[in-house]
Amino acid sequence: MEQLTQHLPAERNAPRLWFERLILFSEPGDDHVLRTISFQRGLNIVWAKEPSAGHAQGTRAAGHGVGKTSLCLLLRFCMGDASDAVAELREELVREFAQGGLVAVLHVDGQPFTLCRYFNAHKEGMAYLGTDITGIWTRQAECGDRAFLKKLADDMMGRVSPKSIPETGQPIEWRHLLAWISRDQGARFKSFYTWRDGEGNLLQRRRQDPPIVMRAVLGLLDKGESALLTRAAELEEGLKKAREKTEELLKEPFLIRRRIESSLRAQGQLPADLPIRTDDLFADSVERRIKAASEDAEARLALWDTKQEADDLALAELRAGLKQLQAEYDRAEAEYKYADAARQGDEKAFLSLGAQLLELQQLTGHCKHGRLEFADCQHVQEEMNKLKQFSFHDARDKPNLKQAMEVSIGFAGKALERKEAIWRRLEEMRREEGTLVAALQKTRMARRTAEIEANKWPTLLDELTRWEATAGSALAQADIEASRANVRRVEQELNGVQTKLAVAQKSKSDHERALAAITDALTQQLFPDGAFGAFDPRDEQRPFRLSMRGGEAFRVLEVLLGDVACMLNSPRAAGALPGLFIHDCPREADMSTGLYENFLSLIDTLQREQYPDGQLPFQYIVTTTTPPPIGLQGDVVRLTLDPSTDQGLLFCKRFVVERQRVLP
Repeated sequence: MEQLTQHLPAERNAPRLWFERLILFSEPGDDHVLRTISFQRGLNIVWAKEPSAGHAQGTRAAGHGVGKTSLCLLLRFCMGDASDAVAELREELVREFAQGGLVAVLHVDGQPFTLCRYFNAHKEGMAYLGTDITGIWTRQAECGDRAFLKKLADDMMGRVSPKSIPETGQPIEWRHLLAWISRDQGARFKSFYTWRDGEGNLLQRRRQDPPIVMRAVLGLLDKGESALLTRAAELEEGLKKAREKTEELLKEPFLIRRRIESSLRAQGQLPADLPIRTDDLFADSVERRIKAASEDAEARLALWDTKQEADDLALAELRAGLKQLQAEYDRAEAEYKYADAARQGDEKAFLSLGAQLLELQQLTGHCKHGRLEFADCQHVQEEMNKLKQFSFHDARDKPNLKQAMEVSIGFAGKALERKEAIWRRLEEMRREEGTLVAALQKTRMARRTAEIEANKWPTLLDELTRWEATAGSALAQADIEASRANVRRVEQELNGVQTKLAVAQKSKSDHERALAAITDALTQQLFPDGAFGAFDPRDEQRPFRLSMRGGEAFRVLEVLLGDVACMLNSPRAAGALPGLFIHDCPREADMSTGLYENFLSLIDTLQREQYPDGQLPFQYIVTTTTPPPIGLQGDVVRLTLDPSTDQGLLFCKRFVVERQRVLP
């Protein structure tokens, strides 16, 4: 034992995290407490006692289903574990105890806290400083349970260095460490890094990342090695990109030419065996057909350009005539309204004669019907003279006004005929305008199609010509050589970093040697007949190894001894391990009863001889169905579960599962 104890650190005399008490209640209140479990520092055994043969039948005849795993899950629940297994247990417990929950007294870095959490995920719990649980269900909360668990996670991970996986940048979180220190029974202790069954270890890389998490938590990953790992990952990514760029530059000429040739053949619907170019003046080629098609398209474009110009001119002339005819119609309509008002003897209508006179006096331009200027039009001059002889300020002019109104009766009929004739010509010109607009639209569309057709061929030929001028040129070759030089430079730098990393990893620190010595001493204490243990923190499968061969039994023992070695080393100031480990029913059947008893006895002997004052720096909680050694069945066994009675079950009752219909 001395060989082991000389390597144990003494920087701390208590675990950073440990449980003092766990209370289960069906609903708030002292009268509804289901069970109280007291824990101690050091070894704590939860024994699922199997009834003697012939003393129980059915489900009461085995030490399974009594609450071992549920207890471990509840301890994980108190530490903020949100895994699927914990969530499923909470859902089951809510069905049985709708108002139920638990109270845990736990110590965090020397400070005691009381935590109350409910099985109902929607009901917030509470936390207090201290161990007094009196009236906890009605006391004013100092903080919520979620806030406490957030602080717990931050405190536990505060010493971890580095804070993230160097190669990937993934943060190292409390849930990763929690998966390690509270092993899932479903994982069956198959290997050291198998921490969760089904859920995985929650890390991006299943093989490379768990060893880095372990080393970061144990304080075995110094800043220099971490920086080298990060730099190596950056260089590996840079080397990958540099090689890809070189490959692209080498393939680019071939790919570009193939794309251009494929586009030329596709657009021209040309056969694959037709050569792109040929020096034979009479031989057929893609270039010759493309040029012919381009010339045809240019000719069609020129024809459509001419037609569009003619259509534009015809439409412009028609619209000019239409505008002039519209003006004539407006004047004819005004004359008709004026004459018709006079014919009806509407004296008030003559109040507008002054405006009519002014309009006629301002007429300019050419009269289409008289084929002469408005200023020379006899009709216009007569109307102007008639209007000038009236004065609307003197009542004596009314006879003259009446006479003019009678004359206008005949003029109204002529004005109506003239207005209707102009209207018919207007309608005809508007229909002609619509026809011209539709034709012009078709012309423009056809011209645009011809333009696209004419432009697509020269573009591809020009691109092919430019490619042939630059492919294989000095400039292109210079780019390839520069890319190759960059690949060589990154390779050299990566080789240098990897060499430094290999040297750094081969040189073991005092901390690593001490942990290896603890592993070897534990192995020799357990197997005093020449066996030894080894520790390699960089091994991605078996960081802890035993020298003997024995199949599954010794593989499970490697996991258990590895965790115990880390637990005993946890007081070291350089590490961040909480000093708490929970093992849910290790595979004692694979180790044989004797080997399993020796393992538990070793831990008990160690804590009694090395820490006689009870100031143990670790807490180890293990559930088992195998009876503990006779010498340990005292204070070490903190809870005995017995399936033969309801009071022997963790929740003092056996849950009833609803009968499910069996579907054919």
